[in-house]
Amino acid sequence: MTARELQTALVDDLTTLFQERSYKAPTDAGMAHVGVYKQWLPKLENESDEDPFPYIIVRLDNGKLENQTSPHKVAVILLVGIYDDDLENNGFEGVLEIMEVIQQHYQENPILADQFRTDDSFNWALQDEESYPYFFGAASMVWEATAPRRKVSRYT
Repeated sequence: MTARELQTALVDDLTTLFQERSYKAPTDAGMAHVGVYKQWLPKLENESDEDPFPYIIVRLDNGKLENQTSPHKVAVILLVGIYDDDLENNGFEGVLEIMEVIQQHYQENPILADQFRTDDSFNWALQDEESYPYFFGAASMVWEATAPRRKVSRYT
């Protein structure tokens, strides 16, 4: 299984996980579903386009394959961004909620798409600097995938 397949499976799974949840958005609509994106946010077509908040970016960080019998380990970073213009300046709580939902989901369901397994690690962090009304956080996970195996030939 490839890292690209893992990324696609995570995007699909997180989209489903958050389909019933809405968070504040910087639009006139007020609330929006969490957008889930691969690697980067989509580019805005023009300056009048709204920022795509709230969002989760599924970013492939690095991978490691130690040998032909070990699993392929893929480090993934989940970047979370929300908009919250409440004057209490507590938007970090929305970021934490999103990361806690993700953590709980993958603790309860450590196997993804019958192909990938999390190693149960889950690290998270909040932004260091204030950026009201935008709030950010990140979580990292390591997933294991079956590595391709050497084909056996009659000469080996």
